[in-house]
Amino acid sequence: MKALSRRQWQFIALALLVFAALKVALIVWYLQQRQPAAPAVTSISCSSLQQGCTLPDGSMLRVDSIPRQRHPFTLTLGKHGSEAPTAEFSMRDMDMGFNRYRFVDGGDHWQARITLPACVSGSPDWLLDLRQDGHIYRIAFRAE
Repeated sequence: MKALSRRQWQFIALALLVFAALKVALIVWYLQQRQPAAPAVTSISCSSLQQGCTLPDGSMLRVDSIPRQRHPFTLTLGKHGSEAPTAEFSMRDMDMGFNRYRFVDGGDHWQARITLPACVSGSPDWLLDLRQDGHIYRIAFRAE
């Protein structure tokens, strides 16, 4: 068996490097193609969730009682779209863990039974991120 010369080894090394670079470039391209663009977050001004808030699509969002930490309340959303919306609660600059709620069909509206997570800081300022039909609406509210 004939031994490979130095020039042949160099050619094999170069071919392997070109192959590795091509593979990395294809993986990067593939991952960029698969990531959908994140929808923009639209901030909604709402003076009172009990009185109701009108979203840009015309649907009304309201609660049945004043939101309180660790006390369940019902969040109702006028039916708009065919896909069930979700609601997630957080605080500014504070991770509240996973607490996403999926609305269920209530006939002419969507509804979800919500329990706000406990907050050790005692802050009443909450953010509700409502995901509906590819949109994210952020609503700031105060809990008791």
